[in-house]
Order: sequence, then C-alpha cells, then structure tokens
Amino acid sequence: MIKLIATDMDGTWLKENKTYDKKLFEKEFQIMQDRDIKFVVASGNQYENIFSRFPDYNRKIYFIAENGALVAHGQEILKIADLSDDDYDLMLKIVSNLPYQAVVAGVTSAYVRKSDGEKFAQEMTKFFNKIQVVDNFKEIDDRIFKVSLNVPAEIMPVILSELRSLYSQIDFVAGASTSIDMQTKGMNKAVGLEYLGKKLGIKSSEMIAFGDSGNDEAMLKYVGTSFATATALPEAKKAANQIIGSSEDSSVQKKILELLS
Repeated sequence: MIKLIATDMDGTWLKENKTYDKKLFEKEFQIMQDRDIKFVVASGNQYENIFSRFPDYNRKIYFIAENGALVAHGQEILKIADLSDDDYDLMLKIVSNLPYQAVVAGVTSAYVRKSDGEKFAQEMTKFFNKIQVVDNFKEIDDRIFKVSLNVPAEIMPVILSELRSLYSQIDFVAGASTSIDMQTKGMNKAVGLEYLGKKLGIKSSEMIAFGDSGNDEAMLKYVGTSFATATALPEAKKAANQIIGSSEDSSVQKKILELLS
C-alpha cells in the first residue's frame, strides 16, 4: 500500500525550462489528498526554491531540502541539521584549492563569490530563491547546510572520485552532471524520509521515490519502490527498481497517476 510519494525536482519532476504539468499534478494531488498519501518534494535545492514551485498546494506538501538537511511541512520547519565548524572549514579549504565556481547553502541564504562572475550568480537563481554575492565565503554569518562545486560534466566523475578518496570524513555526491555537493557524512534524502516515516508512522516499504542524480541514490535504495528517469546518472539508474521516461515528457507525473489508478 502506498502511503508516501517522494520526488526529486531538477531532471526528475521539472522540465529543462523549470516547469511541470500543473493540471496533471492537480488531478493526482487531489487523489493523494483523498487517500491520505503524503507527497514529498525531496531536493538538493533551497527550501524556499522548491516551496515556491507549488504555490497552490505548498502548505499541504512535505519538503526535504538541501539533500536532507532541512525537513518541513508547508511553512513549518520540522528539522534542521547544519554543518559542523570543522566540516565547513574543510569544505572551504577544498574550494580554495580547486579552480571551480562554488555555492554555499545556508539557512538564511545561498552565497556565491563575486570572483566567480555575475553570469554564474544569475544561473544559480534557478536553484536558490535567496542568494547573496560575497567577496569571500569566510565572511558569511549563517548556519550552513552544504557547499557545492560547479564542475565540467566531462570530468565531474573523476573529480568526484578523487575527492571521496582524499576526504573520507565528509560526503561528496553528484547533485547533477555538473555539480558536486559536499555535505555532512551520512546526510542524504533518505535521512529526511526516515525522519518523516517515524513522525508519520510510515514504513519505508510503503514509500515510493523518483530521482535522477547521485544525491537521489540513498533515497532510491531506501524506499519500497523506486524509479529513475531515462536521463538519470548511472548511480541513480543502478539504485532504482525501474527506469521510466524523461522529465520533458512528464514521466514522473504520469507514473504517479498510473500507480494511483
């Protein structure tokens, strides 16, 4: 019996232009409400960003943001797990030693360096509703969830592997084909789902999840039934029970309606 449905956003639920079929969602969300099935948006993105994607329903949706570090029900924040000072200092050291653009994600805002360029800052507004440009990451006064590197797609797997071998004390996951997220060891979307499961009395076997990236891997393995999109990274496809179509074809929404029927 399905009691909870969780989905990633970029590359899974959202199309390339950051839209989705709202009429189809309205139909299936009503079915979920009628059957008391919890709908969870699980993303590596900022809470405010994913909250804003569902203006008519966001107060009834559960959110797992920042790869599991923030959990919310509508506007109510249920849990926050920020980085330790030691982990954050190490991440800043890694950023300073590599020639890649970076984003620091905090409770109050996300942050990019002025030296990484205006174009990069503008691109990041697709993923962060609140973003500030700073001269140096060390000047940030905020509780931090994660730090992300913007890496060319052709070398991302190599850099990811190297970082994992060099710094075993923190977790590195592929947020997308060009993104590496650095986060607390053991922090992931499955942690958020486990928290919600305990709070709501829902077993992992009663959950379904959809994803496409490395930061979805733990979630896809945790739930009873999981699906990866056709354009998913290899690790997500390997973790999922089934491969479906792409986000451009609203395949996640179509699969949800099929499962509810």
